Amino acid sequence: MMYDELVAITENRKVNQDYWKLSFHSPKLAQGVRAGQFINVQLEKNSDPFLRRPFSYYRVVGNQVEILYEILGRGTQLLTYKQKGDQLKVLGPLGKPFTAKMGGARKRILVAGGVGVPPLVFLAEQTAVDYLLIGCKSKGEVLPKKEFARVKAKVMYTTEDSSYGTKGFVTVLLREIIDREKNPKSIFIQTCGPHAMMNAVMKLASEFGIEGEASIDERMACGVGACLGCMVKTRDGYKTSCIEGPVFQFGELVHD
Repeated sequence: MMYDELVAITENRKVNQDYWKLSFHSPKLAQGVRAGQFINVQLEKNSDPFLRRPFSYYRVVGNQVEILYEILGRGTQLLTYKQKGDQLKVLGPLGKPFTAKMGGARKRILVAGGVGVPPLVFLAEQTAVDYLLIGCKSKGEVLPKKEFARVKAKVMYTTEDSSYGTKGFVTVLLREIIDREKNPKSIFIQTCGPHAMMNAVMKLASEFGIEGEASIDERMACGVGACLGCMVKTRDGYKTSCIEGPVFQFGELVHD
């Protein structure tokens, strides 16, 4: 069931150098939500900015919904000015989620970067995960450890400038784990983040015959498949990211 709710902000604060966390209370928008789904937020009551902004669910605790965001443009900059008690019009839950339950004894590895971190932290809170690998540009993007209090997976970071964790791209860690695995095909990868990162992850998975899922976050204007602005190229033609995704199987996607 999808709802378009007027909600009141309960918290909106910076959690590190780059990320903000916003929370609101809504029994309807919290009901039955799964990791990988998203909400579409109207930032102002007037038509400026005109388009809503999509945000992945970061966490749902009871009827409390949390999103994690960074300033990527004017819309998210405006969002940082919102205070406790301010109201937002929110449409959701939207989209196809990540697979939570898997048959057999498979090793689950989550690979995240940038705006792809929130849904994978949420997934690691919802189900059994072996590794949560997070790629950052620098230490400023690293989340406080308390944000992983409900995550039982081994959390590992890479930074491009070597300021935290392993130096390099997140695929460095992913390859190390795959190389140690006696049966790589027993691994299942779920990834979300910049397209270049996900393409590299899927290329590496293809080398070893590893299956997985990727959340393709194209620009979603309406969130309900009407505007066709978020099309994703698949082996069965173009599909909407907001309705038929954002989560797709690796084998469905046409990637570089």
